Amino acid sequence: MQDVLNPISQTFDVPAHWRLEPVRQDVWAAIWSPVHDIRIQHPKSFDRTNFAQGIARGDFAGIRYATGWQLNQHSNHKLSARLGVVSISRVHAGYSTMDFELKSFVLRPGQILINDHLQNYRGSQHEAIGETIYIPRALLGLPEVSATGPIIVDEDSILGETLGQEMTRFFDSPANSEFDGDALLHATTSIIVQNRHPVSERAGWWRARNEIIRKYIESNLGDQTLLPSKICNVFNLSRATLYRMFEADGGVRRYIQDRRLHVAIWDLADGGIKRGRLTHVAEKWGFSSNANFNRAVKQAFSMPPGALFAEGAYVPPARFSSMREAFPTFDWFVRLSEHASLRRLRQ
Repeated sequence: MQDVLNPISQTFDVPAHWRLEPVRQDVWAAIWSPVHDIRIQHPKSFDRTNFAQGIARGDFAGIRYATGWQLNQHSNHKLSARLGVVSISRVHAGYSTMDFELKSFVLRPGQILINDHLQNYRGSQHEAIGETIYIPRALLGLPEVSATGPIIVDEDSILGETLGQEMTRFFDSPANSEFDGDALLHATTSIIVQNRHPVSERAGWWRARNEIIRKYIESNLGDQTLLPSKICNVFNLSRATLYRMFEADGGVRRYIQDRRLHVAIWDLADGGIKRGRLTHVAEKWGFSSNANFNRAVKQAFSMPPGALFAEGAYVPPARFSSMREAFPTFDWFVRLSEHASLRRLRQ
C-alpha cells in the first residue's frame, strides 16, 4: 500500500485540506465496488492514478475524490443495494451524467444529488472533483421495498444550502470532534418529502414540465433537428423559460450534447469497436458526421473514441487485506454488511 499513500500533487486544483491520496486503478475500482463496477477508465493523471480520501463517522461514511473520466454501472447485486444505502453527492469541478430507468440527468457544480441505491443506474464522470456521503436508508425512515429519487437539488436553494453546509462539516470538522448527523438527516429527509409532495402547484407544474421535456430529449437524441427552437414549438414555451429550465446545465444545447456523448460512449462500450461501428454510433445518436463525433469525444476525453477502449472495458478491483485499514469508507461498507448478516441470522 505504500505506493498509493503519497500526498496529492497540487496541480489538479483540489483544495489542499482535502488531503487526497493517489490511488491505482485496481484499488480505485475496489474502493467503489460496494456501489458500482468500473467499466472503463481514463485516470486523472498521466501515471494512471486517481485520487481519493475516505472518512467514516459513526453511521455515516464518505469519500472525496478526483478522477479523469470513467463509466460505471450499478445493479441490485451490489453491496449497497442489499444493505439499503442512500448517497448524497456533489461535484466541485467537471460533471457526472447518469441514466436511471425513468430519469436521466447531468450533475454539475452547484447541484446536489440524492441517490437511492435500491435502483439500477449507469453513469459517467468527466474530469470530476467531488464528494459523496453514504447514509443507511433505515436512518431516513425509508420503506424497505420502495426506492426514492433520484433527486437533484440546487445548492443555492434553502434546503440545498443547508445540505451543502452539512456535507462540508462532515468532511472538514476535526477527526476528534463528535459529528452530529441529525442536521444532515433532517435536511435530506425534508428534501425527499418535498420532492414527493411539492410545496405549491406552481412548483409541481415546473417540475413536471421539466421532466417531460427531458424525457422528450432522451427519446429524440438521434434527431439532428433537435434544437431549442423545436423544443419551444413542441411545448409552447418561450426561449427564456426554456433557458431557465436548463440554466444549471449550461443551456439546453450543452445538455443535449452531453447526453448524446454519454449514450454514444456507452453504446461503444457495450457493442465494441469494429469496422463501421464509429460511423453507425455517430449517426444513431445525432452527430452530423463521424468527424464531428470524433472531435466531440476527443475534446471531452482527450483522446479519440477508438483509443478509449484499447485496454478493455472492465477494471477488476484489487484484492488485498489492508483495504479496510487504508480506506475507512470501504471498511464502513464491510462492517455494515457484517451487521446486516448478524441481524438476518437473529431473525
